[in-house]
Amino acid sequence: MPGLIALLSGGLLAVALLVPFVAVSYRRRGGLTPSRTVAWLALLVWILAVQAYTLLPIPKGGYACVGVEWDPLQAFRDAFAGDGVLNPAVQQLALNVLLFVPWGVLVRTLWRRGLVVATSTGLGISLLIETTQLTGVWGIFPCAYRLFDTGDLVTNTAGAAIGSLLALPFLRRRAAPLPHHARDVTLTRRLIGMLCDVLAVLLATAFVAIVVNAVQLYLLRVGRGGVDGELSGTVGAIAAFLLSGTIVLVTGSTIGEAAVRVRGVDGRSPAPLWRVVRFLAGIGGLQVLTLVPTASGLLAVAFVVATIAVAWRSERHRGLALIASGMTLQTR
Repeated sequence: MPGLIALLSGGLLAVALLVPFVAVSYRRRGGLTPSRTVAWLALLVWILAVQAYTLLPIPKGGYACVGVEWDPLQAFRDAFAGDGVLNPAVQQLALNVLLFVPWGVLVRTLWRRGLVVATSTGLGISLLIETTQLTGVWGIFPCAYRLFDTGDLVTNTAGAAIGSLLALPFLRRRAAPLPHHARDVTLTRRLIGMLCDVLAVLLATAFVAIVVNAVQLYLLRVGRGGVDGELSGTVGAIAAFLLSGTIVLVTGSTIGEAAVRVRGVDGRSPAPLWRVVRFLAGIGGLQVLTLVPTASGLLAVAFVVATIAVAWRSERHRGLALIASGMTLQTR
């Protein structure tokens, strides 16, 4: 169950953090690479998994306070005292090692640091975990409901060291130079920007809807059964529409284009009018279609397909919105 929770929450967080991740990657490295993208996603899931295994299951009622195991070799004695690999002590020992193997791999993959850094940081993270358990999650609970085990410090640190050694044959000894910032507006770049636009709209809509729900619950004192979810969703959609439209009107570019480091260049006068056209023929048009009650899903899908097809076939992958407004794109 902790693993499933980590995967689910990791996926949700990955979606929420995609836009800033794309923006940082394009500014620091000139683009996205599949290996580093997967590695950062793995790091996110690993952090959540460690938290889940540290805190869960959270006791709901009375529970017995546990103490401290100061002997780091006790876990090994328990493992050898049992019967084969089915002994729970053996499984616990192996899982404690395996839990930190990804950390050693990621330290070498993402930051190009070796065995010493992976081992020392693995020990530090393990100590933080054990201290969190010892203090009852830093005072939230009156006493520890999980055992502080010095044997876990040994096995977790060993796992980080093993992960660093396992990753060594697959990576170069010297860090590869950062790629130069791409000067071409490629189809991949355009599609990533469009995806960021959609996610930004969805996240803005959800955030405002949550705020409206909170206002109904805590300021207007509406009961949970009386919260108007349709009102919250509508207000969120309108707020996201106004936000994305204002950004296009002021800057000539969308949030997604800013993330992938391209900007819109005006081609017709008056510029504000054609920027409005560009917004309504792009992400703004998609937002409007999702609000149409009848067959809104089919219309939105058709609009997305047409937008991608035009971006694929048009010169410099301008897309439907840029062609309609007479605008072009330049890299930053």
